Amino acid sequence: MVSLAHSLNLKVVAEGVETGEQLEFLKAVGCDQYQGYHFSPALSATEFANLMREQTRPVSERDTAPTESRLARLR
Repeated sequence: MVSLAHSLNLKVVAEGVETGEQLEFLKAVGCDQYQGYHFSPALSATEFANLMREQTRPVSERDTAPTESRLARLR
């Protein structure tokens, strides 16, 4: 499916990633983006706004260390 999507110049988003093992498999088959509980549980609108606000603050001003961030850049 990933190869077919890429042959049509489409990006592939894997939804429902819950484990590191699933993430590694999806990376290996070429998925472009990932989302799921592995990265963060579902958030309310308020929690999401707070998370985004926290991510835009300089690292030196954040409440958590960068390695504890609930967002992950994968590529």
